[in-house]
Amino acid sequence: MSSICELSDDLLVKILSLLKTKEAVATSFLSKRWVYLWKMVPRLDYGTPLYPTGSDFVNNFLLLSKAPVLETMHLRLGDDCEPEEHERWVDIAVARHVRVLELIHYRCQFKPMPCPKSLFTCKGLVTLRLQQVMIWDIPSTIFLQSLKTLSLVCVEFLSGDEHVHRLLSACPVLETLIVRRWLVDCVTIFTIAIPSLQSLHILRRPDFSGTTDGREYVVSTPSLKTLKVLDKFSRFRSLVKMPKLVNAEIKIRQEDSAKIMGCLTSSKYLSLCLTSAGSVLMAKSCEFLCQLEYLELCTKCSSDWLCLLLSHSPKLRVLRLNNRNCGMYRDFEAQWKQPSCVPECLVSSLETVEWIGYKKTEAEKEAAIYILEMASHLKRMTLYPNKSPI
Repeated sequence: MSSICELSDDLLVKILSLLKTKEAVATSFLSKRWVYLWKMVPRLDYGTPLYPTGSDFVNNFLLLSKAPVLETMHLRLGDDCEPEEHERWVDIAVARHVRVLELIHYRCQFKPMPCPKSLFTCKGLVTLRLQQVMIWDIPSTIFLQSLKTLSLVCVEFLSGDEHVHRLLSACPVLETLIVRRWLVDCVTIFTIAIPSLQSLHILRRPDFSGTTDGREYVVSTPSLKTLKVLDKFSRFRSLVKMPKLVNAEIKIRQEDSAKIMGCLTSSKYLSLCLTSAGSVLMAKSCEFLCQLEYLELCTKCSSDWLCLLLSHSPKLRVLRLNNRNCGMYRDFEAQWKQPSCVPECLVSSLETVEWIGYKKTEAEKEAAIYILEMASHLKRMTLYPNKSPI
């Protein structure tokens, strides 16, 4: 091929689909052939969070588009977007069988945009991402039969707990759920009971007063393979066993430590930022981590888990200690108590140790020397005095 113009129209449309919509439309100036190619692109990707929305551009694209199906619509909109326009665009996308829909709003006053009701009738929707939207009502007939990925960032549910339950119950094949609860979302108990769910990410902005609030989670996801929980101020009312879990990143409050650790028994990769809940509870909650191969510990608040986790992780190959910014407002002195017997992982499997933010305290020195002396298969041990590798 000597020229891109020798490519077929179908291939050129696929190439244009990889561009931002404005860039794809701009190719219409290249030649007569290109004037109509962009109209066959089944994708609208438009965003101006800091500038005027450009409603004429979006309206014209939707009017002139000749693609039989609008597969993807990504809109990132600022304060000037009117709810009526927003709803009309979503209605058109739903009517054209959109499969991937992203509605991201950047509103300075944090006044969520009303969520278009037509969303709840889109049976072919596979991916839905919402940010700063307000859900006024969810019809009892909602059934998102194809939805596999759902992201809820700063979403306000006017009827609170009931709306959350109704929405998630209408997603029978959901595999990935992202929940970022910032500010007030009108939900007290956020219930996530999804048998099909494989990946769950929960994140909430830290409460800078350093106190917990009344918000709670109920999590029943027995098929989960990946769990990421970064919320030290909400409470976990209940959690079910997760026998298929492989990856977990945990940053929660102290009172729920035993509860969450009891769900991680099948984990192979674990990142832990968790203040201990007493030696008895700690020992009981981590005694079955027999599949663990990779462990990352926050030494700012979780160092007293180290000895126990080493003792109960016979297959551990990689240990990463990190003095990162975990949201704690005071430093905990690193704790180390030498095990009564050499952990099995030091004898048979541990190969790599990386310690970021190593402060050379007596406890840290003792732990580092013990691991160095006892780890028979250790290939590399790196100590970084700074908070990040150089």
